[in-house]
Amino acid sequence: MLFNSLTFLLHFSVFYLFYYYSSFFFRKILLLLFGVYFYSQWGIGGTLLLFLSIFFNYTIAILVDKNSESKRRTFFLIGIVSNILYLGVFKYFLFVWGVMSDLNNAMVGEPLHWEPNILLPIGISFYTFHNISYLIEVFDKKIPVCRNIFTFVLYDMFFPLLLLGPIERPGNLIPQLESPRVISKEKIWNGISLFCFGVFIKSSIADPLARYVGLTTTSFDTLEPGILWIVAPSIAFQVYADFFGYSLCAMGLAETLGFELMNNFKRPFFASNPSEFWSKWHISLSTWLRDYVYIKLGGNRYGFIRENFNLLFVWFLTGIWHGAGYGFIIWGFYLGICLILYRILKHTGFTTYQNLILKGLGIVFTFYTFSLGLLLFRIVSPADTLLIIKNLKSIPSISLFPFSLIFIILPLVLFDIWQEWNQTERPTFFISSRPYLFWILFTICFCWFSLVSPFAKEDFFYFQF
Repeated sequence: MLFNSLTFLLHFSVFYLFYYYSSFFFRKILLLLFGVYFYSQWGIGGTLLLFLSIFFNYTIAILVDKNSESKRRTFFLIGIVSNILYLGVFKYFLFVWGVMSDLNNAMVGEPLHWEPNILLPIGISFYTFHNISYLIEVFDKKIPVCRNIFTFVLYDMFFPLLLLGPIERPGNLIPQLESPRVISKEKIWNGISLFCFGVFIKSSIADPLARYVGLTTTSFDTLEPGILWIVAPSIAFQVYADFFGYSLCAMGLAETLGFELMNNFKRPFFASNPSEFWSKWHISLSTWLRDYVYIKLGGNRYGFIRENFNLLFVWFLTGIWHGAGYGFIIWGFYLGICLILYRILKHTGFTTYQNLILKGLGIVFTFYTFSLGLLLFRIVSPADTLLIIKNLKSIPSISLFPFSLIFIILPLVLFDIWQEWNQTERPTFFISSRPYLFWILFTICFCWFSLVSPFAKEDFFYFQF
């Protein structure tokens, strides 16, 4: 039941009608029931595993809170290790088994015969990180433990962010769940506008680009020379439109319900260096890794070399978090090295002397660095890396460039330019101050959608993570 499906809109409309006219107590019940129903559409087995994770983390947090220092540390470590193992078994066991099979094939001459079949619950990376951050915040005494089991279940089952985040901090979401929410007319209209635009860029930009990318990159050894210079930016805009679209839908739905979620993207393609880019892209994940991994490892407190080692380890984890495969590991190291090289240049003072031209070149370089890295997501074996490098050694023919792609991505580019011009902290259509603009934009987007949107629905790109 995708956000951009008629089925979801019909079910949500019925739910919202009851939700809007209910009391605070019954709103929480409805939120929980709809969250369970929404998540169960992807399988009962995954839903049962999610509830197992919820009750385990609720119990561990209680034990951490009520015990003495030595015991609370023990329970905390049990909780963290258990969550990592939980994520590891369901998400990475098949990859580790595949590596062992490859090694056995290289040494003995045949792969391992047993092929395990393990359920991969959708959104497992997101809700596991959700729970790890809760345990850390409770252990560090930054938030009080949540003793209301109903509220804590709802913390993990809050359906707008249940599948793909953002990885909302417990200190922001739990207090909102524990207090009555005021649903103003402005919140409803702003939420609807964000949701509609999220569906629009998902269906009218991400899905057509996904079809182009899928047809172009069926096999790295049969590509036209140099075409990856064109395909890479297409993948970048596909992933951005897809994940940003989901984030807007999540923010919009939450706002119509009276909640405020964190902003997950802030015009990342305007970033002029890798460090700035990752402060604007997938903000909930990058800040999560910064606060709970990088700083816990020592951050920049132990010298420049140790700082860069910490960064490289964080980016290795980022690659692993995104998926179990050779390409994801290489991608993590690749982006970590790019960030470290930039920090070395910054450390030597090279980046101090910037003007408008250098900043423009920095934007182009940063965009292409990120775009080329996304090609690694499609690697099946390490040999594919060499095929990518070989293709990029050539310059593509102008006849290979699909100029229709510019037409497809134009609405998203114009929206980001508009938001950058107004320096907004969160995406907004300024409905309260300029309501006529919303209707103009809505009409334009509807016509655009009618022209370019495919009828078939594509899964959100980050469902695989």
